[in-house]
Amino acid sequence: MALSSRTRVVVTDANVLINLIHAGRLDLLSALTGYEFVVPPEVEAEVSVPEQADELALAFEAGHVERLSFSDTSELEVYAELVQMVGRGEAACLAMAQVRGWYVASDERRRFLRLARERLGPGRVLNTPGIFVLAIRAGLLTVEEADQDKRVLEEHRFKMRFSSFRDVLGTKPKE
Repeated sequence: MALSSRTRVVVTDANVLINLIHAGRLDLLSALTGYEFVVPPEVEAEVSVPEQADELALAFEAGHVERLSFSDTSELEVYAELVQMVGRGEAACLAMAQVRGWYVASDERRRFLRLARERLGPGRVLNTPGIFVLAIRAGLLTVEEADQDKRVLEEHRFKMRFSSFRDVLGTKPKE
């Protein structure tokens, strides 16, 4: 994978992928300039609902995300330590991000988020709402489209802690 020094590589967890599948927005991952989203095999295995697995396979084929495995023993060592504390997919994401100095995309909270902040530093965790905000700011989605996707995600039991992306962005509705 040839990346420019300005590209942020984001190791992506299953919960973010599944949310984007529900919203029909996996293509956002390849459309965000300056970001490259990668998926470890441990995460791919967690996308186990056949229809979702098919969508993820299509995203790999289309180049929206890239499969990426551990590259050396240091990643495996960190993974072995982390898998004692969090799930396999989360441990794989965090191990790759920690060893390679990358970012991680996950909607996990509590223990995972604390570990990610400790090991990666501040500002290196993206979540589903954060990806939508990046897409809105990049002109890939309108606030209204993102809010519609938010409603779809809520139907799939993913609740965001705000009523509209407009609140997050601090924008006023168009009149």
